[in-house]
Amino acid sequence: MRILIVEDDISLRPLERDLLENMGHEVDEATNAIDAMAMIKGDPDIELVLLDLGLPPAPQDITEGIRFLNEARMWNGNLKVIIVSGQSHEDALIGCIEGGAFDVVSKPFKRQQVEAAIERAMLFSRTEKTMRTQNRKIPVTVVADASTEEGLKLAREEVVERLIRTVLTETGFNVSETARRLNVTREYLYYYLKKYQIDRPAE
Repeated sequence: MRILIVEDDISLRPLERDLLENMGHEVDEATNAIDAMAMIKGDPDIELVLLDLGLPPAPQDITEGIRFLNEARMWNGNLKVIIVSGQSHEDALIGCIEGGAFDVVSKPFKRQQVEAAIERAMLFSRTEKTMRTQNRKIPVTVVADASTEEGLKLAREEVVERLIRTVLTETGFNVSETARRLNVTREYLYYYLKKYQIDRPAE
């Protein structure tokens, strides 16, 4: 897999990189959410992220990590994000679940824990790819509360946006092919691209 490490700890980052490369993976690194998000948008081959929640400019807080998790998963619904963090309190765990994190590994971690989480992520990723080639349905995790009329509307919008972003990623942002797969007109798709502020990734 092509994996992105998002970690600001200068002593830990090389250890994670060595671990992943010894497993045979291609690895990129980022030290903050802004750079990490730019890499996600610019490289659709990134399938997995190892994410520390405490990132600059607030490394003692979970805000930046959770914000990145939500934005990255919204951009690419197929992306697997494994949280590797010392932030293990309830608010952090709830934020990770709501944001669609695949797994959580607490620091200090054992090598076997990270290896096992990555193996699970690989299995899920390969299986989902197979299901897509067979045109089988893949469940979509929805964060919005659908128990009210307003919540149901938000849930529908969330599903539509994630679906569009996912298919755009799969087609390399080919609008015509995306519209064909979604069975909508190009004009209809452009309406949603504008509505959700979805821009073509920088070359």
